[in-house]
Amino acid sequence: MRYLKATAQDLCGNGRADAVILHFYQQQPGAPDALIYETVGLDMTVDGKVDLQLAGEPLPDCLVVDKPQLVSFADSFLKLNWFNSARQWQRTLIMYVDHFGKTGQPNAVKLDFHEPGASGAGAPLIYKVAAYDGDSDGVLESFTNSDVDRNGAADKADKELIRSLCTTFLALNWYEV
Repeated sequence: MRYLKATAQDLCGNGRADAVILHFYQQQPGAPDALIYETVGLDMTVDGKVDLQLAGEPLPDCLVVDKPQLVSFADSFLKLNWFNSARQWQRTLIMYVDHFGKTGQPNAVKLDFHEPGASGAGAPLIYKVAAYDGDSDGVLESFTNSDVDRNGAADKADKELIRSLCTTFLALNWYEV
């Protein structure tokens, strides 16, 4: 299984995420997960959009994606309001395709939100979100009812954010059929 681990940080200390770190992993039977690719994007103007991509050249052959797709995902992730202060790595989001439809196309995308507990041990899963393509037409049409933007209400904005994150994740083609 392949998955994407995304982390956002507030490096400027202004209370907004301004850096996105993306780690592309491949699970390997009987071995630790392999980090295949890493890239970092910075929002220098603090407008919620990645202005500069710092690392991750060149792309490995197994990751067939262009920079605009990476930036599109990073921009969606910045809207999530799920970030760490300074250089901490406590809050992370792991995304993966959980199920494929009869056509072989992804029809369930999972988002696992991790954050350390009060004990400080590890980064346990604190909640899960999912998006589904029930009729295998390539359109995500149902979502778990979750407050992913953490504004106190699970509403239409949350569903649109989940759709944006999942659609841009799927565009990266980081899953196996």
